[in-house]
Amino acid sequence: MEHVRFSRKLFVCLLAGLIVAAVFRRVMARYLLTLIPIKTVWTLSWSCLLIFVAYTFVWQQQEKVGKGNSVARLIFFQTLIAYTLAFDLASFGWQKIFHLQMVVPLGILDLPFNSLDGETLTWAYFRRSYPFTVSIAISQMASAYLLLWPRTRLLGLICMVPILLNIILIDVFYHLPTGVLLHAIILMAGVIYLMMQYRTHLVKFFFHALPAAITSTALNNRTIHILRSTVILLPLILLATYTYPDKHPQFTGKYRVNHLMINGRPIAAHSTKDSVLTTVYMDWLDDFVLEFNHYNNRYIGTYQYDPGTDSLRVQWRYPVGFNTRFSGSLKKADKKGDYLFAGQLGTNILEMKLEKLPEP
Repeated sequence: MEHVRFSRKLFVCLLAGLIVAAVFRRVMARYLLTLIPIKTVWTLSWSCLLIFVAYTFVWQQQEKVGKGNSVARLIFFQTLIAYTLAFDLASFGWQKIFHLQMVVPLGILDLPFNSLDGETLTWAYFRRSYPFTVSIAISQMASAYLLLWPRTRLLGLICMVPILLNIILIDVFYHLPTGVLLHAIILMAGVIYLMMQYRTHLVKFFFHALPAAITSTALNNRTIHILRSTVILLPLILLATYTYPDKHPQFTGKYRVNHLMINGRPIAAHSTKDSVLTTVYMDWLDDFVLEFNHYNNRYIGTYQYDPGTDSLRVQWRYPVGFNTRFSGSLKKADKKGDYLFAGQLGTNILEMKLEKLPEP
C-alpha cells in the first residue's frame, strides 16, 4: 500500500476543513440566520474545521496498521475541495443574477461620490450595469462547473485564478470587511493547492513544449532584441514627451475656505441652507470651482495664473452666461499646501484662507 506523508495529510485536511467551514458559515449566515443564531453558526463552523484536523491523526494511525487506502483518501479530500469550491463560486454567481449581491440602498446612491466608503463604492460601481453583473456571474459559474469533471478541472482552476485574484485585490485596496477577504484567500489557497497537483503538466505546457511555429522565426537575434527593447521602452518615451494636463500641480486639490471676509466682514455658513463660499477646487487643465455650501451650487471656470505677480483670474463657463469678475492674488500660507487669497468677486472684496484637504 502506498503511503502518504503526514505533512500532506495534515495540509489537505486542514485546507479542506478551512474551505468547508468557510463555505458552511457563509451559506448558514446567508440563508438560515433567521433560524440559527450567529454564535451557533460560528460554533458549527469551527467544529467542522476541528473534525477535519483531528481526522489527520486517525488517518495516520490507520495507515500505520495497514487499514484503508491512503491514496484514495487523499484523492477524496482533493475532490471534496474541488466540489466545495465549485459550489461556493456557483452560489456567488447565482446570487448576482438574482440581485442578492452588489446591492446598495437607493438612498445612498444619491449621496456624493466621495462620501461613500470603499465597500459601498465598489458595489455601486458593479451594480450600475446588470448585464456586466451577469457576465461576472457566468464566468464564476462556468469556472465552477468545470471543476466537476476531471478532464476539465484544470481549465476551471486556471479560469478561477484571475477571478479570485481580482476579488482579493478589490477586498484589499477598497477596504472590504476582513471576513470577506479571508474567505477569498481561503478559496484561492484551495485553487492553488489543486493546481499544484498538475504542476508537471503546467510547467511543461507553459515553459517547455512550445510549438515549432512559434519558436522559429526569420529574424536574427539582434533584430529580436531591438524589437523587444522598443516594445518595452517606447511607451515610456511617449510619456516623457507628453504634455500633462496638470499644468499647476502645486495648486491641484480641494480646499476648505477658512476665515472668509467679504468687504471686511467675516462670513460663515451656519446651516446647510446658507449660500456661503465653503470649498474651492483647482484641478487639471486649470479648472477652477467655487462651491457655495452644496455641490449643486457651484461656479465652474478656467483660471490663469501669473507666477511673477502671484495673480490669478478666472473665466467662468458655468452657469451659462455668468461672467462676474473673479481675480486676485494667491500666496502661500504658513502651512505647506495652504494659500491666502485676496481679490474680488464681482464688486465684492474677498479675502480667505484656503486649507488643502487630503484626497479621499
